Amino acid sequence: MNSQIDFRVLELLSSRLCHDLVGPVGAVNNGLELMADDSFGMADDALKLASASASQAAATLQFYRLAYGLAGSRMGSDYATLNQLAVNYLAHTKVNFKWPDLSAPEGLPDNGGKVLLNLIALGVEMLPRGGDITALSGNADTGTFVAVTVTGESVSIREEVKEALTDEIDTEELTPRNVHAYFTRFLARQSGTDLLINSSVEGHVQLIVSF
Repeated sequence: MNSQIDFRVLELLSSRLCHDLVGPVGAVNNGLELMADDSFGMADDALKLASASASQAAATLQFYRLAYGLAGSRMGSDYATLNQLAVNYLAHTKVNFKWPDLSAPEGLPDNGGKVLLNLIALGVEMLPRGGDITALSGNADTGTFVAVTVTGESVSIREEVKEALTDEIDTEELTPRNVHAYFTRFLARQSGTDLLINSSVEGHVQLIVSF
């Protein structure tokens, strides 16, 4: 894995973000069109559709602005803001999100929050039918850590995601479906650590980054 981000990775991350936005933005447009032509008396329903879809698009943009952008590297331990970002982002999914302890551990680097947001998004990819994601952080013998526990009947790590998490992966082999996994591990490696995955218990996957 290179120490510098590859331009192809940036292209794929952009493709992924646009894919996540196409649905809600398109729904906003459809809602506005229905409101403009109220011949079927659906203005109220159209307004609700447009409003809900606009909220989803805004939540997605705000989440990835910090998960992928420079601003996330400055969030540090502002867990209240990070928690709200995650709650809003996941409100339109089948994933239940919990963050029991919002007190940040000592020694968390400035990009610790950014890493955690990416772990959350990676966890969502492992729950195609929904489930639970719990965010954790603290201090252990190995140092300060951030982690998410992913739980669900259908929790799984796709083969293409596993490949993206290996040292042997070539960026030319990445796709929009596994580039996020690659980027998440890249962030960990940039911090002088690595992404650890514990899937020893059926129905549970834990993603951990220790600093």
